[in-house]
Amino acid sequence: MSPLFRRAPPVDPADLERAAESRRRIEAGGIPLPASERLAALAAPGAAGPFGSDLGVDEFALLARLGIKPVTLVMGSSIYHVGWQTGYYFQPGEVRVLSDAYNESRRLALGRLLEEAETAGADAVVGVRITQGAHDWAPGAVEFIAVGTAVRLPEAMRSKGGPVLTDLSGQEFWKLCAAGTRPIGIAAHTSVHYIPASWQTQMTQRGGGMLSGGAAWTNQELTDFTRGVYAARETAMGYLTSTARSIGGDGVVGVKLAQRSQGHRVAGIGYEREDMIVTFDVIGTVIRDDPSLAVDELPGALGVLSL
Repeated sequence: MSPLFRRAPPVDPADLERAAESRRRIEAGGIPLPASERLAALAAPGAAGPFGSDLGVDEFALLARLGIKPVTLVMGSSIYHVGWQTGYYFQPGEVRVLSDAYNESRRLALGRLLEEAETAGADAVVGVRITQGAHDWAPGAVEFIAVGTAVRLPEAMRSKGGPVLTDLSGQEFWKLCAAGTRPIGIAAHTSVHYIPASWQTQMTQRGGGMLSGGAAWTNQELTDFTRGVYAARETAMGYLTSTARSIGGDGVVGVKLAQRSQGHRVAGIGYEREDMIVTFDVIGTVIRDDPSLAVDELPGALGVLSL
């Protein structure tokens, strides 16, 4: 019999049930069964073995001196379909369908990252990196991937509420704690705003002469687009502040801003214009004062020689 037509081996019912359980867990916002089993073995009493991490050599050496032990590299991922909001190109404002899709996808990715850390018995995840992408084979979808190193902390640095996520490096995490400040989580938000081009902007874009009053002949600010960028930023920063307040934070450090703009051509009977869509991403680590963590003296710098 040709290999192309060889009968497939029988499927083990146990494998089918495990696959179904993994699917149920993913649909509920969790992690698949094999990942859960592997990570749970790391949390078992007496578990030992090599760990994986994305810590640099300097970072690992410092954390080891401070009694912070890496457990494993953890990850959370979500590929999310973006819906459609009709009529958004008539009025300036936030495109909630797009904003909600980005924020829900990120929430699911961070939630799975947190579940992996909890399952592995970790106290924190340091150096969390969140990357966003899209795929040709899934048009209209976005993907968020969150990766970091799960660590176990000394007793004094542990949080009572479970593992803490932070995009700070291991050194930055410890320095904050030693200064009497406790990192308590990550705050992030994406805001997508649509800005229709005003009549003045349309005339400038077209390069009009006398009919547009010579608008394209002079240097000038496209104020409607500028206002749109500010509106997107204020929405994102407002959510960042609200999140920090809701989890009992005193502030947010290491805030990173990213802004992307793209044109959107709109045409109808008797008109055509180039509008703008602006996407504003913001992320940072929420902190809370905790003088009980403060130490009198920070450890000296490590000397590293290149070999």
